[in-house]
Formats: sequence, structure tokens, C-alpha cells
Amino acid sequence: MIDQEAELDSLYATPLDQFTAARNDLAARLEQEGDKEAAMRIKRLKKPSISAWAVNQLSRVREVDIARLLKAGEALEEAQRSVLAGKPADFEKVRKEESEAVRALRRAVTEVLPGASAAVLDRIAQSLRAASTADGRSRLKEGRLTEDLEPAGFEAFAGLPAMAPAKGSKAATKQPNRKRALLVEKQKEGREKLKVATSEARESEKEARAAETVARKAALASEAARKRAELAQAELQKIEDELAKLG
Repeated sequence: MIDQEAELDSLYATPLDQFTAARNDLAARLEQEGDKEAAMRIKRLKKPSISAWAVNQLSRVREVDIARLLKAGEALEEAQRSVLAGKPADFEKVRKEESEAVRALRRAVTEVLPGASAAVLDRIAQSLRAASTADGRSRLKEGRLTEDLEPAGFEAFAGLPAMAPAKGSKAATKQPNRKRALLVEKQKEGREKLKVATSEARESEKEARAAETVARKAALASEAARKRAELAQAELQKIEDELAKLG
């Protein structure tokens, strides 16, 4: 009997260009076993984006760095809870620890994806930062991403119950500071998103220019080939006319 969990782990560790074939093979084997429901579920699995695939590989080959990031994510989540509850928290310290873990993993990308573009590296870093939430940590640890994760920032904790400070209490005086901390964090997230979007735009423009160059070259090659065909046709017609004159 097929161990589906083990097979899925193997599937997401497969080189990206072999993913579709490996997925279809697994689905076929499950169908042969008579588990059509599982086979259909496997067939519907989406091929990971290149950045999501790279993150999946990092979760396998960089377990120590991933563990460091997960720990930093837990500490960051706790700090966010404290801030929302009006309690003191060394938010900058844990944010720095998380950022250092992300940078270490970003440098390690060359081990699994040599020559990755700046845009891809930015998307990988984005997914790694998203591990600051419980859902992000579990998905990162699982190593089966198909798309990039979005950093949640403080928005992910907007529904957490906050302590309602009594009027005149010390906690009440912390409200402006807490609001400022929230806005500063949102500002950071906004800058990160802008950086990623700008990088992606530059990459897309570069690809578009490359595609345009290829298209121009193809058009010129096509025109040259057409002219050669016309010359060949004219030469052939000339030869046939001369043959006709000779009878």
C-alpha cells in the first residue's frame, strides 16, 4: 500500500521540471490500487512556482536555519500579542532576529536555485517572513508550498482580544505608543511590498524587452527566408523557361 505522506514529501522534493511527471505517476499508482479519490486529489495538485519550490527545498536542506526562523517567528508572534494587549515587548529585537534568519536563508538559496533573479529572491524572502504566523510556520515546516506566502504583519492578529485598560491607568497612556508601533510595523510591511513589486516590475520589463528582441529577430529571419524563397523560385522558373525553349 502506498504511503501517501511519504510520497508527497518525495514529490515536493522533486526537481521542478520533473514535478508534473512525478505527480501524474503517483496518481496513476494510486488509481491502480483502487484509490480513485486520492488519485484525483493528487492530479489536482498545482505545480509550485519557482520561488515556492525553492522555499520547499530550503526546508529540507537548511533545517537548522529553518528552525531558527520558526523560533524567531514564534517570538515575533508573542511580541505582537503583547503589543496588541498593551504590554511592553522588545519588538525590535525579535524583528531583528527574524530578519537575520531570513537573510541567512536567502543567501542559502544559491544551494538549491543557482542564478536566481532578484525578483525571485525577493519572493522567497517574502514567503520566509510570512513564517511569523502560526499558519506560515506550519506550512513552511511542511515544505509543500505551491505559491508564495504573503507576510501578514499585524493584520493577522487584528482579531486577538486586547486588554481594555481602565481610565487613568498606566496602560491607557500606552495607547498612543501602541498605535505608533502598529503604524511603524505597517510602514515596514508596505516598504517591503513596494520593494518586491518594484523588483518584479523591473524583471517583467526586462523579460518583455528580451521577448521583443527575439520577436524582431524572428521577423527579420522570416523576411530573409521569404526573399531567399522568392529568388529560388525565380531561378527555378528561369531554368524551366530555358528548358522549354530547347524542347
